[in-house]
Amino acid sequence: MSRFWLKQLTDSLLSGAATLSRPFRRINWRQMYRSRRRQWPIWVGVNTAIIFVLAGWVGVALSTPATVGQLYEVESTPENVIWGELFKPDSQPILTVQSGDRITMQTVSHEGILADQGDTVQFLTGGGIKQEDILADQMTIKAQVEKTGPGPHVITGPIYVEGAEPGDVLEIKTLNIDYRVPYGVISNRHGKGSLPGEYPENGEPIYTKVIPLKTEEAIGVFKPTNGLPDIDIPLKPFMGIMGVVPADVEQSANSVPPGVYGGNIDIKWLGEGSSLYLPVQVPGALFYSGDPHCAQGNGEVALTAIECSLTPTFQLVLHKDMELTAPMGETADAWIAIGLDEDLNEAMKDSVREYLRIASDEYGLTKPDALLLGSAAIDFEVSQVVDIVKGIHGVIPKQMFQALKPE
Repeated sequence: MSRFWLKQLTDSLLSGAATLSRPFRRINWRQMYRSRRRQWPIWVGVNTAIIFVLAGWVGVALSTPATVGQLYEVESTPENVIWGELFKPDSQPILTVQSGDRITMQTVSHEGILADQGDTVQFLTGGGIKQEDILADQMTIKAQVEKTGPGPHVITGPIYVEGAEPGDVLEIKTLNIDYRVPYGVISNRHGKGSLPGEYPENGEPIYTKVIPLKTEEAIGVFKPTNGLPDIDIPLKPFMGIMGVVPADVEQSANSVPPGVYGGNIDIKWLGEGSSLYLPVQVPGALFYSGDPHCAQGNGEVALTAIECSLTPTFQLVLHKDMELTAPMGETADAWIAIGLDEDLNEAMKDSVREYLRIASDEYGLTKPDALLLGSAAIDFEVSQVVDIVKGIHGVIPKQMFQALKPE
């Protein structure tokens, strides 16, 4: 068994063991005072037994520790969110965690509570949503949280990672994503999107549509305005915003543009089972997340994806021996080479350079060879063109390089 697949199997077991531990809840009063959040201990005995049985079965020795840290819950209450901007280096963390800890984090969609959508209850019920299904946290945030930046996003955080320093790398593993409500929203606004000035039609300020969700079937229901039959959109939830606090305070002023700190990257492949690696910018990293999406096409051409409130579970892992100068993604099947720039051509160049680095560092290819190989076999996709800073990502299949990776 390769080290990669062993790692995937081990991670899956550890995640399952952490889930088993949820009913065995206790309160750490000192931590509760600092974070105002509940925490669960990991059921060490069960973890240890499962891991050693697995080790015997596959005939290898596992180096993963028996204990994988604590599991915390963070709610989307007014004191735990900001609206329109990113957190800053001096922002007070709502929780302090160790590397390897897990956080189940409630996030709230901004769509439906923005001023140009009018009364939230009328807007959502007019789109076929029952009033009792409207997320209470959306209504509370609209009523109690000041929108302090030009961005639309509601962001939960920040989380302080003990020992994180500039020069380190924070890995954000998305272990699980749960739906909070049976609806989402897609919007196109005047002057924004891929066709500003052309749409919305007739100079209207906004064209927006409520999308009922069949979460058990993983389907979003798109209802054409002119009476055509409904169109089913397959749901594939992911977090549009995952980031660490920028060192430059000016980069925190607007939640829209992504950067080296991550933020509003909007890459649809970074859902359950993925990792996002970010260079730490400030002590403690100060992780945050928001802009939850239920489905998005590459490009995000109207302006938004299906924006919907979600509860992801993350594991935060600190890497002290890893060098990274830009965000990088990983799934079970692929590396994600990320390029970001206001000029889409420059974003493309950055993504290709990052692919060359990955091919060289991970698999030993020379960069000239990697460039030729990339031209024949690597897909470069437009992540989004609507966030001021545009994104390109290269999807690098691991299977293609299997012969180059030592067992």
